[in-house]
Amino acid sequence: MNERRHLIFNRDLVLLAFIVLGFGLLAARAAYLQVFSSADLQAAGSERHVRNEAINPNRGVITDRSGETLALSTAVDSAWADPGILVRHPERLDELAGVLNLSKSSIQTNLERYANQDRQFMYLQRHLTSQRSEQVTDLDIPGVSLMREYRRFYPHGPITAGLLGFTNIDDQGFEGIELIRDAQLTGKPGLKRVIKDRRGRTVESLHMTRVEDGLDLRLSIDARIQQLVYKELLAVLTNERAALATSVVVHIPTGEILAIATAPSFNPNLISDRKVPRNQAVSDVFEPGSIAKPFLVAKALMQGIVTPNTVIDTSPGYMRIGGYTVEDIRNFGPLSVEDILMKSSNIGVTKIGLELDPNELMSFYQEVGFGKRTDSGLPGEIGGIVPVRERWYTSERATLSYGYGFAVTALQIVQAYAAIANEGVLVPIVIFPDESRAEPRRVMPQQVAVEITRMLERVVTPTGTSRRAQIPLYRVAGKTATVQKLIDGEYSSDQHLSMFVGFAPASKPELAAVVIVDDPKGKSHYGGVVAAPVFRKIISSALRILNVPPDDLEKVAVKGVSAKEKVRS
Repeated sequence: MNERRHLIFNRDLVLLAFIVLGFGLLAARAAYLQVFSSADLQAAGSERHVRNEAINPNRGVITDRSGETLALSTAVDSAWADPGILVRHPERLDELAGVLNLSKSSIQTNLERYANQDRQFMYLQRHLTSQRSEQVTDLDIPGVSLMREYRRFYPHGPITAGLLGFTNIDDQGFEGIELIRDAQLTGKPGLKRVIKDRRGRTVESLHMTRVEDGLDLRLSIDARIQQLVYKELLAVLTNERAALATSVVVHIPTGEILAIATAPSFNPNLISDRKVPRNQAVSDVFEPGSIAKPFLVAKALMQGIVTPNTVIDTSPGYMRIGGYTVEDIRNFGPLSVEDILMKSSNIGVTKIGLELDPNELMSFYQEVGFGKRTDSGLPGEIGGIVPVRERWYTSERATLSYGYGFAVTALQIVQAYAAIANEGVLVPIVIFPDESRAEPRRVMPQQVAVEITRMLERVVTPTGTSRRAQIPLYRVAGKTATVQKLIDGEYSSDQHLSMFVGFAPASKPELAAVVIVDDPKGKSHYGGVVAAPVFRKIISSALRILNVPPDDLEKVAVKGVSAKEKVRS
Protein backbone atom coordinates (compact mmCIF):
# COMPACT_ATOMS: atom_id res chain seq x y z
CA MET A 1 0.00 0.00 0.00
CA ASN A 2 2.82 2.34 0.91
CA GLU A 3 4.60 1.33 -2.25
CA ARG A 4 1.53 2.27 -4.33
CA ARG A 5 1.32 5.65 -2.64
CA HIS A 6 5.00 6.19 -3.33
CA LEU A 7 4.52 5.51 -7.06
CA ILE A 8 1.56 7.92 -7.27
CA PHE A 9 3.57 10.59 -5.48
CA ASN A 10 6.48 10.13 -7.86
CA ARG A 11 4.18 10.31 -10.88
CA ASP A 12 2.60 13.52 -9.65
CA LEU A 13 6.00 14.94 -8.93
CA VAL A 14 7.17 14.19 -12.51
CA LEU A 15 3.98 15.66 -13.96
CA LEU A 16 4.36 18.79 -11.86
CA ALA A 17 7.97 19.06 -12.97
CA PHE A 18 6.88 18.92 -16.61
CA ILE A 19 4.23 21.58 -15.99
CA VAL A 20 6.71 23.83 -14.23
CA LEU A 21 9.22 23.25 -17.00
CA GLY A 22 6.60 24.11 -19.66
CA PHE A 23 5.66 27.33 -17.93
CA GLY A 24 9.33 28.12 -17.55
CA LEU A 25 9.96 27.62 -21.24
CA LEU A 26 6.97 29.79 -22.12
CA ALA A 27 8.16 32.48 -19.75
CA ALA A 28 11.65 32.31 -21.17
CA ARG A 29 10.29 32.53 -24.73
CA ALA A 30 8.09 35.47 -23.82
CA ALA A 31 11.02 37.21 -22.16
CA TYR A 32 13.19 36.58 -25.20
CA LEU A 33 10.57 37.96 -27.56
CA GLN A 34 9.86 40.99 -25.40
CA VAL A 35 13.46 41.85 -24.62
CA PHE A 36 15.52 40.70 -27.57
CA SER A 37 13.05 40.58 -30.53
CA SER A 38 10.56 43.35 -29.76
CA ALA A 39 11.79 45.63 -32.55
CA ASP A 40 11.56 42.87 -35.14
CA LEU A 41 8.09 41.88 -33.98
CA GLN A 42 6.83 45.44 -34.01
CA ALA A 43 8.17 45.88 -37.54
CA ALA A 44 6.52 42.64 -38.64
CA GLY A 45 3.26 43.70 -37.05
CA SER A 46 3.42 47.04 -38.77
CA GLU A 47 4.11 45.37 -42.12
CA ARG A 48 0.91 43.42 -41.70
CA HIS A 49 -1.38 46.11 -40.30
CA VAL A 50 0.03 49.65 -40.62
CA ARG A 51 -0.24 51.33 -44.01
CA ASN A 52 0.66 54.72 -45.48
CA GLU A 53 -2.02 56.08 -47.77
CA ALA A 54 -1.56 59.13 -50.01
CA ILE A 55 -4.23 61.84 -49.90
CA ASN A 56 -4.44 63.36 -53.35
CA PRO A 57 -4.85 67.13 -53.58
CA ASN A 58 -7.61 68.69 -55.63
CA ARG A 59 -6.19 70.23 -58.82
CA GLY A 60 -6.74 73.95 -59.19
CA VAL A 61 -9.64 75.26 -61.24
CA ILE A 62 -8.99 77.17 -64.48
CA THR A 63 -11.47 79.97 -65.10
CA ASP A 64 -12.06 82.69 -67.66
CA ARG A 65 -11.78 86.40 -66.85
CA SER A 66 -15.24 86.45 -65.20
CA GLY A 67 -14.79 83.30 -63.14
CA GLU A 68 -16.58 80.89 -65.47
CA THR A 69 -15.07 77.43 -65.14
CA LEU A 70 -12.95 76.21 -68.04
CA ALA A 71 -11.39 73.19 -66.30
CA LEU A 72 -12.02 71.48 -62.98
CA SER A 73 -11.30 68.18 -61.29
CA THR A 74 -14.17 66.07 -59.98
CA ALA A 75 -13.78 63.43 -57.27
CA VAL A 76 -13.94 59.78 -58.40
CA ASP A 77 -13.13 56.43 -56.79
CA SER A 78 -10.53 53.97 -58.02
CA ALA A 79 -10.45 50.31 -56.99
CA TRP A 80 -7.19 48.88 -55.68
CA ALA A 81 -6.06 45.77 -53.84
CA ASP A 82 -3.45 44.57 -51.39
CA PRO A 83 -2.08 41.61 -53.41
CA GLY A 84 -0.88 39.76 -50.28
CA ILE A 85 -4.43 39.67 -48.91
CA LEU A 86 -6.48 39.25 -52.08
CA VAL A 87 -4.31 36.37 -53.35
CA ARG A 88 -5.56 34.30 -50.40
CA HIS A 89 -9.16 34.63 -51.58
CA PRO A 90 -9.19 33.29 -55.16
CA GLU A 91 -12.83 32.25 -54.77
CA ARG A 92 -13.87 35.93 -54.84
CA LEU A 93 -12.16 36.84 -58.12
CA ASP A 94 -15.15 35.89 -60.28
CA GLU A 95 -17.36 38.38 -58.45
CA LEU A 96 -14.71 41.09 -58.63
CA ALA A 97 -14.11 40.56 -62.34
CA GLY A 98 -17.86 40.71 -63.02
CA VAL A 99 -18.34 44.04 -61.27
CA LEU A 100 -15.27 45.64 -62.85
CA ASN A 101 -16.02 44.15 -66.29
CA LEU A 102 -12.55 42.62 -66.41
CA SER A 103 -11.41 39.09 -67.15
CA LYS A 104 -10.63 36.91 -64.15
CA SER A 105 -7.39 35.77 -65.78
CA SER A 106 -6.05 39.33 -66.14
CA ILE A 107 -6.74 40.08 -62.47
CA GLN A 108 -5.19 36.78 -61.40
CA THR A 109 -2.07 37.27 -63.51
CA ASN A 110 -1.40 40.76 -62.13
CA LEU A 111 -2.28 39.64 -58.63
CA GLU A 112 0.21 36.79 -58.59
CA ARG A 113 2.93 38.97 -60.11
CA TYR A 114 2.47 41.72 -57.54
CA ALA A 115 2.18 39.24 -54.65
CA ASN A 116 5.41 37.49 -55.70
CA GLN A 117 7.13 40.88 -55.66
CA ASP A 118 5.83 41.40 -52.10
CA ARG A 119 4.08 44.60 -53.18
CA GLN A 120 1.22 45.95 -51.12
CA PHE A 121 -0.67 47.94 -53.76
CA MET A 122 -2.06 47.38 -57.22
CA TYR A 123 -4.73 49.22 -59.19
CA LEU A 124 -7.70 47.16 -60.24
CA GLN A 125 -9.56 49.89 -62.16
CA ARG A 126 -9.23 53.66 -62.25
CA HIS A 127 -12.00 56.27 -62.18
CA LEU A 128 -15.06 54.17 -61.46
CA THR A 129 -18.60 55.35 -62.00
CA SER A 130 -20.56 55.95 -58.80
CA GLN A 131 -22.66 52.83 -59.46
CA ARG A 132 -19.62 50.61 -59.95
CA SER A 133 -17.98 52.11 -56.88
CA GLU A 134 -21.00 51.11 -54.77
CA GLN A 135 -20.92 47.59 -56.20
CA VAL A 136 -17.25 47.15 -55.25
CA THR A 137 -18.03 48.33 -51.71
CA ASP A 138 -20.97 45.91 -51.43
CA LEU A 139 -18.75 42.94 -52.39
CA ASP A 140 -16.68 43.45 -49.21
CA ILE A 141 -13.79 41.38 -50.59
CA PRO A 142 -10.75 41.12 -48.28
CA GLY A 143 -7.85 43.24 -49.54
CA VAL A 144 -9.98 45.26 -52.00
CA SER A 145 -10.50 48.96 -51.26
CA LEU A 146 -11.45 52.22 -52.89
CA MET A 147 -9.34 55.36 -52.97
CA ARG A 148 -10.38 58.91 -53.78
CA GLU A 149 -8.84 60.39 -56.95
CA TYR A 150 -9.73 63.21 -59.32
CA ARG A 151 -10.66 63.35 -62.98
CA ARG A 152 -10.35 66.52 -65.07
CA PHE A 153 -13.43 67.85 -66.80
CA TYR A 154 -13.62 70.58 -69.46
CA PRO A 155 -17.11 72.14 -69.63
CA HIS A 156 -16.45 73.81 -73.01
CA GLY A 157 -14.92 70.72 -74.62
CA PRO A 158 -13.41 71.38 -78.08
CA ILE A 159 -13.89 75.15 -77.81
CA THR A 160 -10.96 75.56 -75.41
CA ALA A 161 -9.07 72.30 -76.10
CA GLY A 162 -6.29 73.84 -78.19
CA LEU A 163 -5.58 76.37 -75.47
CA LEU A 164 -5.99 74.33 -72.27
CA GLY A 165 -4.68 70.95 -73.42
CA PHE A 166 -5.54 68.18 -70.96
CA THR A 167 -4.30 66.06 -68.05
CA ASN A 168 -3.39 62.38 -67.93
CA ILE A 169 -5.17 59.74 -65.87
CA ASP A 170 -3.22 60.84 -62.77
CA ASP A 171 -4.60 64.38 -63.21
CA GLN A 172 -1.18 65.71 -64.17
CA GLY A 173 -0.81 68.30 -66.92
CA PHE A 174 -0.05 66.69 -70.25
CA GLU A 175 -0.55 69.38 -72.91
CA GLY A 176 -1.33 73.08 -73.24
CA ILE A 177 -1.77 75.37 -70.25
CA GLU A 178 -2.42 72.30 -68.11
CA LEU A 179 1.19 71.28 -68.77
CA ILE A 180 3.03 74.59 -68.51
CA ARG A 181 1.19 75.51 -65.29
CA ASP A 182 1.15 72.00 -63.81
CA ALA A 183 3.23 72.92 -60.75
CA GLN A 184 0.82 75.71 -59.81
CA LEU A 185 -2.31 73.66 -60.43
CA THR A 186 -1.18 70.37 -58.86
CA GLY A 187 -0.73 71.20 -55.17
CA LYS A 188 0.95 68.93 -52.61
CA PRO A 189 -0.41 65.51 -51.55
CA GLY A 190 -0.94 64.61 -47.91
CA LEU A 191 -0.18 61.32 -46.14
CA LYS A 192 -2.39 59.26 -43.86
CA ARG A 193 -0.99 56.48 -41.63
CA VAL A 194 -3.66 53.91 -40.75
CA ILE A 195 -4.09 50.48 -39.18
CA LYS A 196 -5.98 47.92 -41.26
CA ASP A 197 -7.48 44.59 -40.29
CA ARG A 198 -6.82 41.33 -42.10
CA ARG A 199 -9.53 42.16 -44.65
CA GLY A 200 -7.79 45.40 -45.61
CA ARG A 201 -10.31 47.66 -43.86
CA THR A 202 -9.14 50.74 -41.97
CA VAL A 203 -9.74 50.35 -38.25
CA GLU A 204 -7.73 53.28 -36.90
CA SER A 205 -6.04 56.43 -38.20
CA LEU A 206 -2.68 57.09 -36.57
CA HIS A 207 -1.39 60.25 -38.23
CA MET A 208 -2.22 62.60 -41.08
CA THR A 209 -0.19 65.30 -42.85
CA ARG A 210 -2.07 68.22 -44.34
CA VAL A 211 -2.92 68.16 -48.04
CA GLU A 212 -2.45 71.38 -50.04
CA ASP A 213 -4.85 71.78 -52.96
CA GLY A 214 -3.60 73.30 -56.19
CA LEU A 215 -3.99 77.00 -56.86
CA ASP A 216 -6.72 78.27 -59.16
CA LEU A 217 -5.71 79.95 -62.42
CA ARG A 218 -7.59 82.80 -64.11
CA LEU A 219 -7.16 83.41 -67.83
CA SER A 220 -7.93 86.58 -69.79
CA ILE A 221 -10.28 84.58 -72.03
CA ASP A 222 -13.93 85.57 -72.20
CA ALA A 223 -15.80 82.27 -72.52
CA ARG A 224 -18.66 83.92 -74.42
CA ILE A 225 -16.36 85.37 -77.08
CA GLN A 226 -14.30 82.18 -77.20
CA GLN A 227 -17.47 80.24 -77.98
CA LEU A 228 -18.62 82.52 -80.77
CA VAL A 229 -15.13 82.55 -82.32
CA TYR A 230 -15.01 78.76 -82.43
CA LYS A 231 -18.52 78.63 -83.88
CA GLU A 232 -17.58 80.99 -86.73
CA LEU A 233 -14.35 79.09 -87.43
CA LEU A 234 -16.28 75.84 -87.77
CA ALA A 235 -18.73 77.55 -90.11
CA VAL A 236 -16.00 78.89 -92.41
CA LEU A 237 -14.36 75.47 -92.51
CA THR A 238 -17.59 73.98 -93.78
CA ASN A 239 -18.58 76.81 -96.12
CA GLU A 240 -15.15 77.24 -97.70
CA ARG A 241 -14.01 73.60 -97.49
CA ALA A 242 -10.84 74.81 -95.74
CA ALA A 243 -8.19 72.75 -93.99
CA LEU A 244 -7.83 74.89 -90.89
CA ALA A 245 -9.01 78.19 -89.43
CA THR A 246 -7.76 80.26 -86.53
CA SER A 247 -8.57 83.54 -84.84
CA VAL A 248 -7.30 85.71 -81.98
CA VAL A 249 -9.29 88.51 -80.33
CA VAL A 250 -7.48 91.04 -78.14
CA HIS A 251 -8.69 93.80 -75.83
CA ILE A 252 -6.63 96.73 -77.11
CA PRO A 253 -6.31 98.90 -73.96
CA THR A 254 -5.01 96.03 -71.80
CA GLY A 255 -3.50 93.62 -74.32
CA GLU A 256 -5.52 90.80 -72.80
CA ILE A 257 -6.45 87.92 -75.11
CA LEU A 258 -10.23 87.50 -75.05
CA ALA A 259 -10.33 84.52 -77.41
CA ILE A 260 -7.88 82.28 -79.21
CA ALA A 261 -9.11 79.25 -81.10
CA THR A 262 -8.25 76.89 -83.93
CA ALA A 263 -10.65 74.62 -85.76
CA PRO A 264 -11.01 71.73 -86.17
CA SER A 265 -10.38 70.75 -82.58
CA PHE A 266 -10.97 67.70 -80.36
CA ASN A 267 -12.93 66.80 -77.23
CA PRO A 268 -10.51 66.62 -74.27
CA ASN A 269 -13.18 64.90 -72.15
CA LEU A 270 -12.91 61.79 -74.34
CA ILE A 271 -9.59 60.00 -73.96
CA SER A 272 -10.08 58.32 -77.35
CA ASP A 273 -10.45 61.75 -79.03
CA ARG A 274 -7.43 63.41 -77.47
CA LYS A 275 -4.50 64.53 -79.58
CA VAL A 276 -1.63 66.94 -79.30
CA PRO A 277 -3.39 70.31 -79.60
CA ARG A 278 -2.36 72.50 -82.50
CA ASN A 279 -2.76 76.16 -81.68
CA GLN A 280 -2.04 77.64 -85.10
CA ALA A 281 -2.03 81.18 -83.71
CA VAL A 282 1.18 80.53 -81.78
CA SER A 283 2.80 77.50 -83.44
CA ASP A 284 2.58 78.30 -87.18
CA VAL A 285 4.67 80.91 -88.99
CA PHE A 286 3.84 82.27 -92.41
CA GLU A 287 4.60 85.19 -94.68
CA PRO A 288 2.11 87.95 -93.84
CA GLY A 289 1.66 89.30 -97.39
CA SER A 290 -0.42 92.46 -97.65
CA ILE A 291 -1.03 92.59 -93.90
CA ALA A 292 2.53 93.98 -93.60
CA LYS A 293 1.93 96.86 -96.05
CA PRO A 294 0.64 99.38 -93.45
CA PHE A 295 3.88 99.01 -91.50
CA LEU A 296 5.99 99.69 -94.59
CA VAL A 297 3.92 102.82 -95.22
CA ALA A 298 4.30 103.79 -91.56
CA LYS A 299 8.09 103.49 -91.79
CA ALA A 300 8.12 105.62 -94.94
CA LEU A 301 5.97 108.26 -93.21
CA MET A 302 8.29 108.20 -90.18
CA GLN A 303 11.32 108.86 -92.40
CA GLY A 304 9.58 111.55 -94.41
CA ILE A 305 9.98 109.65 -97.69
CA VAL A 306 6.27 110.04 -98.47
CA THR A 307 3.14 111.71 -97.13
CA PRO A 308 -0.38 110.27 -97.29
CA ASN A 309 -1.02 112.42 -100.37
CA THR A 310 2.17 111.57 -102.26
CA VAL A 311 1.19 110.26 -105.71
CA ILE A 312 2.98 107.24 -107.17
CA ASP A 313 2.38 105.97 -110.69
CA THR A 314 1.61 102.24 -110.62
CA SER A 315 1.14 101.95 -114.41
CA PRO A 316 1.03 99.67 -116.27
CA GLY A 317 0.15 97.36 -113.34
CA TYR A 318 3.34 95.32 -113.41
CA MET A 319 7.09 95.82 -113.18
CA ARG A 320 10.17 93.66 -113.73
CA ILE A 321 12.67 93.46 -110.89
CA GLY A 322 15.73 91.21 -111.01
CA GLY A 323 14.14 88.66 -113.30
CA TYR A 324 10.85 88.62 -111.38
CA THR A 325 7.54 90.32 -112.16
CA VAL A 326 5.63 92.27 -109.52
CA GLU A 327 1.93 92.60 -110.42
CA ASP A 328 -1.28 94.27 -109.32
CA ILE A 329 -4.66 92.70 -110.01
CA ARG A 330 -5.14 95.48 -112.61
CA ASN A 331 -3.60 98.74 -113.73
CA PHE A 332 -4.52 101.29 -111.07
CA GLY A 333 -2.53 104.12 -112.66
CA PRO A 334 -1.40 107.02 -110.44
CA LEU A 335 -2.34 106.47 -106.78
CA SER A 336 -1.82 108.45 -103.59
CA VAL A 337 -0.12 106.60 -100.75
CA GLU A 338 -3.41 106.13 -98.92
CA ASP A 339 -5.02 104.86 -102.13
CA ILE A 340 -2.10 102.45 -102.54
CA LEU A 341 -2.97 101.00 -99.16
CA MET A 342 -6.71 101.01 -99.89
CA LYS A 343 -6.22 99.20 -103.22
CA SER A 344 -3.40 97.04 -101.79
CA SER A 345 -1.17 97.89 -104.76
CA ASN A 346 1.94 95.73 -104.89
CA ILE A 347 3.53 98.12 -107.40
CA GLY A 348 2.89 101.11 -105.15
CA VAL A 349 4.36 99.61 -101.97
CA THR A 350 7.30 98.18 -103.91
CA LYS A 351 8.24 101.61 -105.23
CA ILE A 352 8.00 102.97 -101.68
CA GLY A 353 9.94 100.03 -100.25
CA LEU A 354 12.83 100.46 -102.67
CA GLU A 355 13.38 103.91 -101.14
CA LEU A 356 13.87 102.40 -97.67
CA ASP A 357 16.97 100.79 -96.21
CA PRO A 358 15.98 97.09 -95.94
CA ASN A 359 17.71 96.54 -92.60
CA GLU A 360 16.05 99.59 -91.12
CA LEU A 361 12.73 98.24 -92.37
CA MET A 362 13.46 94.86 -90.80
CA SER A 363 14.41 96.54 -87.52
CA PHE A 364 11.09 98.38 -87.56
CA TYR A 365 9.23 95.14 -88.23
CA GLN A 366 10.97 93.67 -85.18
CA GLU A 367 10.11 96.76 -83.16
CA VAL A 368 6.39 96.21 -83.78
CA GLY A 369 6.82 92.57 -82.75
CA PHE A 370 7.24 90.69 -86.01
CA GLY A 371 9.54 87.68 -85.78
CA LYS A 372 9.71 87.86 -81.97
CA ARG A 373 7.83 85.89 -79.35
CA THR A 374 5.18 87.99 -77.67
CA ASP A 375 5.83 86.36 -74.28
CA SER A 376 2.08 86.11 -73.89
CA GLY A 377 2.44 83.04 -71.70
CA LEU A 378 0.79 80.79 -74.28
CA PRO A 379 2.35 77.31 -74.61
CA GLY A 380 4.18 76.43 -77.79
CA GLU A 381 4.72 79.99 -78.98
CA ILE A 382 7.52 80.42 -81.50
CA GLY A 383 9.29 83.51 -82.76
CA GLY A 384 9.23 83.62 -86.54
CA ILE A 385 11.85 84.92 -88.98
CA VAL A 386 12.86 88.50 -89.75
CA PRO A 387 16.20 88.39 -91.60
CA VAL A 388 18.90 91.05 -91.39
CA ARG A 389 21.68 90.93 -94.01
CA GLU A 390 24.65 92.94 -95.17
CA ARG A 391 23.55 92.75 -98.79
CA TRP A 392 20.04 92.59 -100.24
CA TYR A 393 19.12 91.89 -103.83
CA THR A 394 16.65 94.30 -105.39
CA SER A 395 14.13 91.48 -105.84
CA GLU A 396 14.39 90.66 -102.10
CA ARG A 397 13.81 94.29 -101.16
CA ALA A 398 10.71 94.26 -103.36
CA THR A 399 9.26 91.14 -101.77
CA LEU A 400 9.82 92.57 -98.29
CA SER A 401 7.65 95.52 -99.31
CA TYR A 402 4.55 93.46 -99.95
CA GLY A 403 4.99 90.99 -97.09
CA TYR A 404 7.13 88.14 -98.37
CA GLY A 405 10.63 87.05 -97.35
CA PHE A 406 9.94 86.98 -93.59
CA ALA A 407 7.64 84.97 -91.33
CA VAL A 408 5.36 85.87 -88.43
CA THR A 409 2.61 84.34 -86.27
CA ALA A 410 -1.04 85.31 -85.95
CA LEU A 411 -0.31 86.44 -82.40
CA GLN A 412 2.35 88.87 -83.62
CA ILE A 413 0.03 90.27 -86.28
CA VAL A 414 -2.84 91.07 -83.94
CA GLN A 415 -0.43 92.59 -81.39
CA ALA A 416 1.09 94.86 -84.06
CA TYR A 417 -2.31 96.03 -85.31
CA ALA A 418 -3.42 96.66 -81.73
CA ALA A 419 -0.38 98.96 -81.46
CA ILE A 420 -1.63 100.98 -84.45
CA ALA A 421 -5.07 101.16 -82.85
CA ASN A 422 -3.48 102.27 -79.57
CA GLU A 423 -2.00 105.33 -81.30
CA GLY A 424 1.44 103.77 -81.74
CA VAL A 425 1.87 102.25 -78.26
CA LEU A 426 2.43 98.49 -78.18
CA VAL A 427 0.80 96.88 -75.15
CA PRO A 428 2.21 93.33 -74.79
CA ILE A 429 -0.56 90.78 -75.19
CA VAL A 430 -1.13 88.32 -72.33
CA ILE A 431 -3.19 85.28 -71.40
CA PHE A 432 -2.58 85.51 -67.61
CA PRO A 433 -4.02 88.91 -66.59
CA ASP A 434 -3.10 88.66 -62.91
CA GLU A 435 0.64 88.30 -63.46
CA SER A 436 3.40 90.80 -64.11
CA ARG A 437 4.06 91.73 -67.71
CA ALA A 438 6.35 93.86 -69.83
CA GLU A 439 5.69 97.60 -69.92
CA PRO A 440 3.93 99.16 -72.93
CA ARG A 441 6.28 100.92 -75.35
CA ARG A 442 5.87 103.37 -78.20
CA VAL A 443 6.72 101.84 -81.59
CA MET A 444 5.62 104.65 -83.87
CA PRO A 445 4.72 108.32 -83.48
CA GLN A 446 1.12 109.02 -82.52
CA GLN A 447 0.44 111.05 -85.68
CA VAL A 448 1.72 108.25 -87.90
CA ALA A 449 -0.51 105.70 -86.13
CA VAL A 450 -3.51 108.02 -86.54
CA GLU A 451 -2.77 108.41 -90.27
CA ILE A 452 -2.42 104.64 -90.75
CA THR A 453 -5.70 104.08 -88.89
CA ARG A 454 -7.46 106.52 -91.19
CA MET A 455 -6.03 104.72 -94.23
CA LEU A 456 -7.09 101.33 -92.85
CA GLU A 457 -10.62 102.67 -92.41
CA ARG A 458 -10.70 103.41 -96.13
CA VAL A 459 -9.74 99.78 -96.81
CA VAL A 460 -13.03 98.75 -95.15
CA THR A 461 -15.25 100.73 -97.54
CA PRO A 462 -17.14 99.81 -100.70
CA THR A 463 -14.15 100.93 -102.81
CA GLY A 464 -11.58 99.09 -100.67
CA THR A 465 -10.55 95.44 -100.55
CA SER A 466 -12.36 94.69 -97.27
CA ARG A 467 -15.94 95.94 -97.65
CA ARG A 468 -17.23 92.61 -96.30
CA ALA A 469 -15.66 93.48 -92.93
CA GLN A 470 -17.98 96.46 -92.41
CA ILE A 471 -20.09 96.46 -89.23
CA PRO A 472 -23.27 98.58 -89.12
CA LEU A 473 -22.92 101.63 -86.82
CA TYR A 474 -19.25 100.90 -86.13
CA ARG A 475 -16.17 102.24 -87.89
CA VAL A 476 -13.78 99.41 -88.75
CA ALA A 477 -10.11 99.64 -89.74
CA GLY A 478 -8.33 96.65 -91.19
CA LYS A 479 -6.44 94.90 -93.94
CA THR A 480 -6.77 91.75 -96.00
CA ALA A 481 -4.09 89.42 -97.29
CA THR A 482 -4.14 86.47 -99.67
CA VAL A 483 -0.83 84.66 -99.36
CA GLN A 484 0.46 81.86 -101.54
CA LYS A 485 1.67 79.02 -99.33
CA LEU A 486 5.31 78.00 -99.54
CA ILE A 487 5.39 74.21 -100.03
CA ASP A 488 8.67 72.32 -100.46
CA GLY A 489 10.48 75.54 -101.29
CA GLU A 490 8.05 76.66 -103.98
CA TYR A 491 4.98 78.87 -103.92
CA SER A 492 1.80 76.95 -104.60
CA SER A 493 -0.61 78.30 -107.20
CA ASP A 494 -3.65 76.62 -105.65
CA GLN A 495 -3.00 76.72 -101.87
CA HIS A 496 -3.43 79.99 -100.02
CA LEU A 497 -3.83 81.60 -96.62
CA SER A 498 -6.82 83.95 -96.60
CA MET A 499 -6.46 86.56 -93.87
CA PHE A 500 -8.02 89.63 -92.38
CA VAL A 501 -6.87 91.69 -89.39
CA GLY A 502 -8.52 94.80 -88.03
CA PHE A 503 -9.95 96.68 -85.07
CA ALA A 504 -13.09 98.54 -83.96
CA PRO A 505 -14.55 100.98 -83.11
CA ALA A 506 -11.97 102.97 -85.06
CA SER A 507 -12.74 106.21 -83.17
CA LYS A 508 -11.93 104.59 -79.82
CA PRO A 509 -10.55 101.08 -80.49
CA GLU A 510 -11.50 98.34 -78.06
CA LEU A 511 -11.10 95.07 -79.94
CA ALA A 512 -8.54 93.82 -82.45
CA ALA A 513 -8.79 90.48 -84.18
CA VAL A 514 -7.09 88.39 -86.83
CA VAL A 515 -8.76 85.64 -88.86
CA ILE A 516 -6.74 83.14 -90.91
CA VAL A 517 -8.33 80.51 -93.15
CA ASP A 518 -5.91 77.88 -94.40
CA ASP A 519 -6.36 76.55 -97.94
CA PRO A 520 -9.99 77.47 -98.70
CA LYS A 521 -11.44 75.54 -101.64
CA GLY A 522 -14.72 77.42 -102.12
CA LYS A 523 -15.63 79.88 -104.86
CA SER A 524 -12.86 82.30 -103.82
CA HIS A 525 -9.62 82.21 -101.89
CA TYR A 526 -9.22 85.97 -101.38
CA GLY A 527 -8.95 87.27 -97.83
CA GLY A 528 -11.55 89.96 -98.46
CA VAL A 529 -14.09 87.32 -99.48
CA VAL A 530 -13.21 84.44 -97.14
CA ALA A 531 -11.74 85.91 -93.92
CA ALA A 532 -13.28 89.42 -93.76
CA PRO A 533 -16.88 88.18 -93.23
CA VAL A 534 -15.69 85.95 -90.36
CA PHE A 535 -14.05 88.97 -88.74
CA ARG A 536 -17.29 90.94 -89.13
CA LYS A 537 -19.37 88.25 -87.43
CA ILE A 538 -16.89 87.76 -84.58
CA ILE A 539 -16.28 91.43 -83.79
CA SER A 540 -19.88 92.58 -84.22
CA SER A 541 -21.05 89.95 -81.72
CA ALA A 542 -18.13 90.61 -79.35
CA LEU A 543 -18.87 94.35 -79.33
CA ARG A 544 -22.46 93.64 -78.33
CA ILE A 545 -21.37 91.14 -75.65
CA LEU A 546 -19.06 93.75 -74.13
CA ASN A 547 -21.64 96.50 -74.59
CA VAL A 548 -19.24 98.71 -76.55
CA PRO A 549 -21.12 101.74 -77.92
CA PRO A 550 -20.94 102.56 -81.65
CA ASP A 551 -18.84 105.44 -83.00
CA ASP A 552 -20.47 108.90 -82.81
CA LEU A 553 -23.47 107.54 -80.92
CA GLU A 554 -25.32 110.88 -80.92
CA LYS A 555 -25.13 111.23 -84.70
CA VAL A 556 -26.63 107.86 -85.54
CA ALA A 557 -29.82 108.14 -83.46
CA VAL A 558 -32.77 107.74 -85.78
CA LYS A 559 -36.37 108.76 -84.98
CA GLY A 560 -35.80 108.66 -81.25
CA VAL A 561 -34.36 105.14 -81.37
CA SER A 562 -30.82 105.13 -80.08
CA ALA A 563 -28.10 103.28 -81.91
CA LYS A 564 -27.68 100.97 -78.94
CA GLU A 565 -31.29 99.88 -79.23
CA LYS A 566 -30.88 99.50 -82.97
CA VAL A 567 -27.84 97.28 -82.47
CA ARG A 568 -29.68 95.09 -79.96
CA SER A 569 -32.55 94.61 -82.39
